Amino acid sequence: MNTHNASHTNTHAGSAGTLTSLPPRMTTRLAHGLLATRNEDGSVTLEMPKPLTLQAEELEELVTGLAGMRAELDPPYPLDCPPLCALEPCYTPRHWVACDPLTGKILLFIRHHLFGWLGIVQTPEGALEMLKSVAAEMKQLEMSERSPGQGLH
Repeated sequence: MNTHNASHTNTHAGSAGTLTSLPPRMTTRLAHGLLATRNEDGSVTLEMPKPLTLQAEELEELVTGLAGMRAELDPPYPLDCPPLCALEPCYTPRHWVACDPLTGKILLFIRHHLFGWLGIVQTPEGALEMLKSVAAEMKQLEMSERSPGQGLH
């Protein structure tokens, strides 16, 4: 991403009348000429110099650039998983798992139907913890199938 300073650092009077410094507005040129300006209030303004017609790969490049900006905005992504009703589930996704011999980390790639391939790198301990969580949920599911009134937690 190409970033440049769209304006100088602005100052304004704070609640006590003292001057405080706001972060400068930063403009980033994303794929296909889309300009994204980070505003002082934490929002982002998007500008297109002309209408865009994009193929799948080009749109994916733009979505990746926007996702990178989202990761840097405040509030950050929540650490806790949102309620299941707020998620767009991906049923039976393709996946790929490997051990990286150079780092000793576990590589997990899952293909989401909206976002494409998502890569996760974990320590072996983290991957084992994930497997334990999946096993615990499977056991809970098995128990709920035996006692239909119990349901999932």
